[in-house]
Amino acid sequence: MTDEQYFVKEWLNRMYAAANAIEALERKRELVVCSMSGIGKYDAKSFSGNNGENASETKLLEYSELSSMIDKKRDELSREDMVTLKVIDSLEGKNAEIEKAVLIDRYLNRLSWSQLEKNHNFERSRLTQFHNEALGK
Repeated sequence: MTDEQYFVKEWLNRMYAAANAIEALERKRELVVCSMSGIGKYDAKSFSGNNGENASETKLLEYSELSSMIDKKRDELSREDMVTLKVIDSLEGKNAEIEKAVLIDRYLNRLSWSQLEKNHNFERSRLTQFHNEALGK
């Protein structure tokens, strides 16, 4: 594996992890929304050590903070996706075009292997080969 391939591999893994982190925050925010639906202004939980805040205010604050974090991380990921695209575009080789397409769909479009099979009309084993060749595995 060349230094360039190692860099690409590490960069792609980092981007994939960042996208997963955003999805985890979105799931957490959704749980907050679900929990808010059952909170009344004078819920008994309202007076359990929240410095006078009621539970609905606490949940709204949590929702707002999660939304801000998600927006910030999405902006960061969007900027990094542009760099990722440039890095992928720099790859060369005999199957460079399909390798680039597989990497873009897998890491930027975040498609599953089964979705890649449908989009590219290759079996997973061949797609994995293209993927690994691009990353020098």
